[in-house]
Amino acid sequence: MNRPMPDWIKSIHEEIIIPRKNIIIHHPFTVAMKNGSAEKKDAEKYFSGLMWHLLDFGKHVSHLMNKRPKEVDTFLAGRAEDKDGDTDILGRIVAAFGGPIETITQTPWSYRPDPVWNYHDALLRSAIYSTDHPWQVGTAALNMGIEALVPTMIEPLFEASVQNYGITRNQAAWLESRSGEEEKQHGENAYLILAEFVDPKDKELISKCRYYVDALSYSMAYNLLSSGLKK
Repeated sequence: MNRPMPDWIKSIHEEIIIPRKNIIIHHPFTVAMKNGSAEKKDAEKYFSGLMWHLLDFGKHVSHLMNKRPKEVDTFLAGRAEDKDGDTDILGRIVAAFGGPIETITQTPWSYRPDPVWNYHDALLRSAIYSTDHPWQVGTAALNMGIEALVPTMIEPLFEASVQNYGITRNQAAWLESRSGEEEKQHGENAYLILAEFVDPKDKELISKCRYYVDALSYSMAYNLLSSGLKK
C-alpha cells in the first residue's frame, strides 16, 4: 500500500494536519503539563471530558464500519484499527487525577463536561451518522481529523503524567497505548482508505472530507486541550 497520495490528500496533510500538530505541541495546556505547572484538577477536567466523549466511541466505529463496503476490511488486512474507546482503562487515569468516575460512567447525562466536548461529540456524530454523508466523510472525520492527531496529543500528556504528577504506568496505561506505533496506524489508515476509495474527480465528496478534517482537527488542537486550562 505504498502509493503516491493524491494531491487533495497532500493538501489536507500539509495545510491542516501538520499545522494542527504544531498547535497541539505548543498548546498552553500541553506545555503546562510538560513543565508540571498544571494543577491536578485542571488535568482531571481534560481527562474526564475525554472519557465522557469516548463512552460511545465503539458504537461510532461499529456504525461507520457497517456503513463502509467490505472491500475496505480486505484492503486494510494486517493493519490495526481502533474499535473501542477502552474507557475502562482510561478510567484509571481519570480516577488517579480525582475524576468523578461513577458520574461519568453510570449516569453520563448527569456529568457536565466542558462544552467543547459536546461540540466535538456532535460534530463527529454528524459526520458518521448523517444519511447526507457517504462513509468516506465519516472516515475522514474520525481517522484523519481525530486519530491522525491522537499520538501527538497524548504522548506528551502520558510522559508528563508519569514524570510530573506521580501517575503510575498502570494508571496511565490508556495514554501509553495511544502513544505508540500501533496508534499511528489508525491515522495513517485514513490516508490509505481515502486515496483508494475517493475518486479524485469527485470534488463534492472531497470538499466534505476536507471540511470535517478541518473542523475535527481544529477542535482537537484548540478546543479540547483548552478544557484543561484554569477558568
